[in-house]
Amino acid sequence: MDSELTLDAVDRRILAALQLQGRITYDELAAQVQLSASAVLRRVRRLEDSGVIAGYAAIVPPGKLGLGLSAYVEVQLQRPVEAQGGRLAEQFRAAVQDWPEVAECVCLSTGMSYLLRVVVADMAHYGRFMMDTLLLHPGVQDCKTSFVLDQIKLQRAVPI
Repeated sequence: MDSELTLDAVDRRILAALQLQGRITYDELAAQVQLSASAVLRRVRRLEDSGVIAGYAAIVPPGKLGLGLSAYVEVQLQRPVEAQGGRLAEQFRAAVQDWPEVAECVCLSTGMSYLLRVVVADMAHYGRFMMDTLLLHPGVQDCKTSFVLDQIKLQRAVPI
């Protein structure tokens, strides 16, 4: 259900609290936003049903799983007029869904360009991903990689 939902100040306080602590109890959340637990539960369910709250997830630092190398890879696809009538973009978007090394993929405003956030164990793993997966995709024309040296800010919450 993707209908437009009007958010009031209480909804915004609920969202702000849940973004910081997704496992907060309804009683604790109710105390923070100064409502009853049952009223908070109704509001949270409405936010979930409307798609304002899309889900809940555990935050797992990649390094804790041995994934110590992150990179941003700009991928330039072949122009649609040059290859298969533009179907290569569709095929690329579908393929990215199956590549576990790709943590995020966005389409950029620069034509047939995508930005991938790639998370791998090390340079050897990165090389295998590039040579055996990404560069073998028929739509990929060019790639440019920037390796993450230090993460300065990571904010998963959106401004409310």
